[in-house]
Amino acid sequence: MSGRHYLETLLGLLYPTKRFCISCHTAVPEINHDRTDEPSLCSDCKNGLLPIEPPYCQLCGRHLQESGRCPECERDTAFVLSRSYGAYRGVLRDLLHRFKFSREAELLSVLGPCLREAWDRHMAHFPIDLLVPVPVHPKRLQERGYNQAERLVHFLTSYTRTPWHPVLQRTLHMKGQVTRTRQERLQALLDAYSLHPDAKELIQDKTILLVDDIYTTGSTAEACAKVLKAAGAAQVYVLTVAR
Repeated sequence: MSGRHYLETLLGLLYPTKRFCISCHTAVPEINHDRTDEPSLCSDCKNGLLPIEPPYCQLCGRHLQESGRCPECERDTAFVLSRSYGAYRGVLRDLLHRFKFSREAELLSVLGPCLREAWDRHMAHFPIDLLVPVPVHPKRLQERGYNQAERLVHFLTSYTRTPWHPVLQRTLHMKGQVTRTRQERLQALLDAYSLHPDAKELIQDKTILLVDDIYTTGSTAEACAKVLKAAGAAQVYVLTVAR
């Protein structure tokens, strides 16, 4: 049990009629939550889950002062564009980190609606044929207990009714990419993904939405999109919870 789980369990035993914010652990007034067992956020933390507002970078979706492309995106890409719900900081960063590394799968009840709002804002008007989660290597899957991108896809497909399929596989296991530059990440990831042998017909001439938790440099999205396009996908879009 993680330290956060221990604290939340202890608070629940001491104050069984109260609910506590899953981010800052302050008591959540009854008016702010329903009577389900799903995690709750206090008003302050909810207000910290702000969507990225326009104008956006035309490619990666970063907030800009004026319309156009940010300097990092002056390049050709295999995907059409990427959009995210919010910036990877504060409450959103905390929740995503715990969802990804601490096996707190219940946080999907907060992160899923963020992804749903990003879909409504940015992707609902595109003719998406198939949702595809970014895969993780089997070793990572064993460490984490689940693929966070796949959990997000499950949530999104239940809302959009768009079919999904894990057509991609991660074939190369590497150490964390966080400290690498975009170019270093892209080079390292070029051979890290492949298409499942029986998946080619599923993506042929299809418009694909690639789903992940975080967009960092775009290297993962680019590597996956290249595999999909090489296998016959018509177009690839990208949607994440944060960037």
